[in-house]
Amino acid sequence: MSRELYPVVVKPEWIESIQSGYPALRKEMFEALHHVKEAGGLLHLMTEHKEYLATGYFGKQEKGVGWTLSMDEQEAIDVAFFKQLFEKALDKRNEFFEEYSEAFRIFNGAGDGIGGLTIDCYDHHYLITFENEGIYTFRPLILEALESLLNYRSIYEKRDFLVDLQPVKGDDFLKGERGDFPEVAQEYGVLYEYDLDAGMRTGFDIAQRELRRILLDSVERKTVLNLFSDTGTLTVAALYGEAARTTSVDFSTRSRNKTKDNLMLNSFTPEKQKIIVQDAFDYIEQADKKTRFDVVLFHPPVQVNTRTRQFRTEQDLALWIQKVIHLTNRGGLLAITTDSPALDASQLKKAVEQAFNKLRQKFEVVWEQPEQKDFPTPPSMPQLAPKSILVRRK
Repeated sequence: MSRELYPVVVKPEWIESIQSGYPALRKEMFEALHHVKEAGGLLHLMTEHKEYLATGYFGKQEKGVGWTLSMDEQEAIDVAFFKQLFEKALDKRNEFFEEYSEAFRIFNGAGDGIGGLTIDCYDHHYLITFENEGIYTFRPLILEALESLLNYRSIYEKRDFLVDLQPVKGDDFLKGERGDFPEVAQEYGVLYEYDLDAGMRTGFDIAQRELRRILLDSVERKTVLNLFSDTGTLTVAALYGEAARTTSVDFSTRSRNKTKDNLMLNSFTPEKQKIIVQDAFDYIEQADKKTRFDVVLFHPPVQVNTRTRQFRTEQDLALWIQKVIHLTNRGGLLAITTDSPALDASQLKKAVEQAFNKLRQKFEVVWEQPEQKDFPTPPSMPQLAPKSILVRRK
């Protein structure tokens, strides 16, 4: 397809940010954007004196309007462009193809050079997630580049954006042979189900890999509460770590059924564990004073906006951590994890500090999630990294 190239003047106060590699483009960075109409249109970013700064693409995503792609004015945004970035990303992840996990990320958006695009590997099934309409217009180029590099069983896609306030309909299957889902991936000796052909969620959050690993070594003979448990992967990891008993709470029967499947897959008896179908916020609020656990896992959604419940991570996380502290035994462990792009790791830790200080209680940090090698993050945007912290209530 022919692609429009739009000249866009960057405001003086944003020039240094772009020159230093800040990848996210927002409307307030530019003198004018009203002439840019085409999702996926290329943006020729320049100063008011027409000095070239960078090439980007137009694609509305959350508060942004696109991402930078290149700092080379002569570089074409073609198959070769995507191929060289994919090759570089794959080279950094050689050890993942050989070692401890069959599920990992091979391309992590802006951290690997293309904001709005992630690619995950599940035992040679590959999942491309397009996070805005703009990057989706590059799909033929992206597919051609990937096919030339990967030995794949199948390639699937997820379209994590709306057009005219509606999801983009279509088959998620793109190439290869359809998987017989749910299929199984192994991680540190534990088995987990995943499904690339059943909506936006796969059932196996690879960003939580390091938290699952920590649980294997931290919960022996302890009681564990898993809030917002989804498919129960953290519950299974806790049982592999020889937890005494687990309680998993999520609002959907799907969560209960998938948790049971993951337990049975690993030869655990679901009936010996407690699986509660209830809104986890309600569970927290309704728990009596005797409801206490040695380990509490708290992974709330980024945002909830319903008739009966409003929650925004950046505003409400500290308040809910206070409530979860009351469910944690003295000397017990509390793990908090968030997918919110509004917080970085230091802000997550600050929310924990605020919660404990409000209760006039003390804690110690046991573990903070390091940067995962398959989740590189632009230095200027640390909030994009997976974030988890494990603390001990004193």
